[in-house]
Amino acid sequence: MAHHKYVVAFRIGFQSSLEYRFNFFLSLFSAVFPIVVHYYIWTAVYASSGESGLFGYSYQEMIMYTIIAAVVSKLVITNMEHAIAEDIKSGGLNKYMVKPIAYFGFRICSFIGQRLIYVAISLLVILALTFALNSFYKQHTGLERLLAFFLSLCLSVILSFLISYALCAFAFWLSEISYFFVVTSLLVNIMSGGMFPLEIFGEGLQQLFRYLPFHYMIYFPVNVLNGKIADGLIWQGIAGQGIWIGLMLIVCHLAWKRGMKRYLGLGG
Repeated sequence: MAHHKYVVAFRIGFQSSLEYRFNFFLSLFSAVFPIVVHYYIWTAVYASSGESGLFGYSYQEMIMYTIIAAVVSKLVITNMEHAIAEDIKSGGLNKYMVKPIAYFGFRICSFIGQRLIYVAISLLVILALTFALNSFYKQHTGLERLLAFFLSLCLSVILSFLISYALCAFAFWLSEISYFFVVTSLLVNIMSGGMFPLEIFGEGLQQLFRYLPFHYMIYFPVNVLNGKIADGLIWQGIAGQGIWIGLMLIVCHLAWKRGMKRYLGLGG
């Protein structure tokens, strides 16, 4: 029954998502405003440029990217950094050190439980948006791309968790971590393509971003669905997501192992 405690952690996360589901719907609704702003901005940019394509995107592809990326970004954001930092600062880790459950195992099982219903709802929203955009712009997204998108989206959620968990280790060294999380979340959102397609930053920065894991969180799954990534490169990208998940597991282990040497356990 060693696995039972992690099932309980999953159930706690799932129940939490049911209790606070209004927050998720509110979060999705909050994505509407930036979508509207980006829609009018890109409409004006394409109209004034007189070009049928900018940064390698047609007008239809850019609008579709903007809308889908806004929904995906709301899904992959973990929003757990402050809770973990509080456990580190207040001594909340103590109870996991004396009980037969690993803190990482508890957090990831709870996170998966929290995200399960969100993934299901977000997929329904994304599928509805894709169908509407395809009908409006007379495009076609095949079933194979939809399945590849679903797989890449699940991997991006896991990758996002691992990146956030690794960043939380800085709480062992920084006395005030809130502003650090604000800055890093903004940078991660930019480098992951949550605000604009990475092509907008130019060839140099785009190549740099491709050597980092962040573009696999939003940019890659959205462009799988958008049709911008060639069929032959989809599974190569999914393999890249898997490799980065493995690497981030190692980074998380090393960062937290070193951070725990500084942990005082005060207050818990």
